[in-house]
Amino acid sequence: MNWYKLSKKAHTPMPKRKLGKTGYDVGLFSLGGQGSLETQGDDDNCIKIIQRAYELGVNYFDTSPIYGPSEDFYGKTLKGFRKKIFLASKSAERTRDGAMRDIEKSLKRLNTDYLDLWQIHALKSMKEINEITNRTGALEAFIQMKEEGVVKNLGFTGHENPKILVEMMKRFNFDTVLCPVNACDKNMNPSFINTVVKEANKREMGIIGMKVFSQGFIFHPKGITTTWEPVSYSLSQPISTIIVGCNSVAQLEENISIAKSFEPMSNPQQKELEEQTVKYKNRASFFRSQYGGYDSRDKLDKPYIIENFK
Repeated sequence: MNWYKLSKKAHTPMPKRKLGKTGYDVGLFSLGGQGSLETQGDDDNCIKIIQRAYELGVNYFDTSPIYGPSEDFYGKTLKGFRKKIFLASKSAERTRDGAMRDIEKSLKRLNTDYLDLWQIHALKSMKEINEITNRTGALEAFIQMKEEGVVKNLGFTGHENPKILVEMMKRFNFDTVLCPVNACDKNMNPSFINTVVKEANKREMGIIGMKVFSQGFIFHPKGITTTWEPVSYSLSQPISTIIVGCNSVAQLEENISIAKSFEPMSNPQQKELEEQTVKYKNRASFFRSQYGGYDSRDKLDKPYIIENFK
């Protein structure tokens, strides 16, 4: 595929979209809390990634208490521009008390007294939803923290089953959802784009796309082979932004350049990418438990492009 070329728009300000009903406008590209920020890597490199993202116009920064030292790196770096960015973290606790402990620790690690977005992390089953939404469940902590002004917006995340995320939308008026949005998704049944993204837009929720690169497994010698293809595809969907965890400043700059040069793909262009991933769709959707889940990565061939995109 040779119809795309980076344009001079790479040197312009980051294009922005509305983050649903939150009242915030966020850049097309947002920094994920994984990549080197999760796996430790070099401390100086991790701090430089965060700083450079801000310099290049990124204003949405993602993290989680279960992403290794990720929150700590943000806490060391954001002091000079905390009020100028949108900071999102999460809690994988399912009880009220567990979630309250999480928010206390996260605020301390992040060196801040508030979050712009707090998300119920990694929903997988109806059992979890029922536990979270009962009177002693985590949702009680989320609501309390918003009422007290400790967090400004509430959301949830998941990459297992689209039906679970749609059900969660019915339980509470959330502000955002974080879910997979990639070039392989429409080959899967059910598809996140055709279900979660569609329903979230009806509810005017902010939609954050993840798994754009599927940790490198979206690439294949006989399929997708360039970085701009999956980025452009995901941004052509009706979402607010994408989050990507990066391993280096160079990798970050490449992704931001693509986002700043973004032009929507036509339907035929999108279809072409979807068709390219059909033969390796399970591999590109490994993060869904029905296709192996995270434990399946060791059984898969190494990603065609090894940068460990998140």
